[in-house]
Amino acid sequence: MSEPSRLPFSVKLGWAIGELAIAAFVVLQMAFMLFYCTEALNIPPAIAGFALLLPRLLDAFADPVMGAISDRTQSKLGRRRLYLLFGAPALGLTFALVFFVPADAPLALRVGLLVTAFMASNLAVTMYEVPYSAMAAEMTSSYKERTTLTGYKMFAARLGGVISAFAAPLIFGSQATITEGFRLLGISVGAFMVVTGLWAFFATANAPRIEKTPERFSLREEIAAIVENRSFRTLWVAFLMQNLAIGASATALIYFVTQVMRISPQHAGLFMASGALTALIATPIWVAIGRRIGKQRGYFIGLALVAAMTIPILMMAPGQSMILLAVLVIAGIGDAATQLFPNAMAPDTVEVDEIKSGLRREGAIFGAWGFCRKLGMTAGAFLVSLALAAIHFVPGSPPHAQPSEALTGIRLIYAALPLGLWLAAMLAFSRYDLTEARFEAIKAQIRLKASQQTE
Repeated sequence: MSEPSRLPFSVKLGWAIGELAIAAFVVLQMAFMLFYCTEALNIPPAIAGFALLLPRLLDAFADPVMGAISDRTQSKLGRRRLYLLFGAPALGLTFALVFFVPADAPLALRVGLLVTAFMASNLAVTMYEVPYSAMAAEMTSSYKERTTLTGYKMFAARLGGVISAFAAPLIFGSQATITEGFRLLGISVGAFMVVTGLWAFFATANAPRIEKTPERFSLREEIAAIVENRSFRTLWVAFLMQNLAIGASATALIYFVTQVMRISPQHAGLFMASGALTALIATPIWVAIGRRIGKQRGYFIGLALVAAMTIPILMMAPGQSMILLAVLVIAGIGDAATQLFPNAMAPDTVEVDEIKSGLRREGAIFGAWGFCRKLGMTAGAFLVSLALAAIHFVPGSPPHAQPSEALTGIRLIYAALPLGLWLAAMLAFSRYDLTEARFEAIKAQIRLKASQQTE
């Protein structure tokens, strides 16, 4: 088995465009979904948190199942692309429906419709995202090329994040009521998801595929592919802590900006998008850095930088919006690394499983990876909803009408909670052991086994 050549630019770019749909979903549901529930639908924070929790949890548990299904799919379109074709339209339609819950309906009906629509959109994103992400390990087995490919993906993720975070407040603040504004947002973003998702489907028509379809399904073996893979397990725990931090901070940011810093929702877009915009610019730089110092060192530096930027938030006063902007920009630099490097390392763990099992279970690996991200973000966001209720936050009320403990609590939720989680991620990742040298040695063993089997 010869070393893989570089992927064509058109394939890398076209595949990365598919990440825009995922980025829009992730950013909008993390940054604005709870805000939509409390401010547009007037659902109490704790009830809204529970309403959003169930679909997210079911979605997270569906990821490994979707991975196993795509591993075993046989199609002329390949194991993964079939799900891009059907998943992108399903995602766009169901996401738009989330924002058509009638605000004047009884509370129980509002919550029931919200749960149903949100659950459908979460299942649709699973159908699309898990096979899409697994394609990274299928299209190339090169350690460095995977870093580059993930760099394209993360650049697209940041671009999608910038567009979503900046445009969303402008869109939902542009109509006569915030409810009408969110409906326009759902329609606009839903169409965006369909177009970008199908773009990736067509762009990867001639992409190379490394396919070794497992002949049978065994739940025990699927779990073993993850639990017995020490490299993946260590990375998974660090990524879970990271996503808990992201889930909490992303959900709390809009409340911190509007309530503590007293910036109007219509002007919040700059602050919501600033970190993502910085990360967009920083991602290609981190790709170059990663090729020189390695993925592990780059990831650790990024974690440390993001953790450090939570500290100034604890001391920031209303009116210091430019200081907040500067902090968000610097944090965005670190955030680019914390997204690029773990996502570039996850495909490498496929070969760790292959050398033990003889199977390529990209779907199982990336199903567990998607489960990790969604579980972390879900739990982080849910903690924020419970904390808002605990600090006596009053939905729909301006800052001057909030109790003082609510404003102090929002600051702690946005800064102190993520700080502890970032430090936990650093501690967990310190045990990661899959260096480039070990990865290349594993690939050499796989090639040797393959050549012996053909003799």
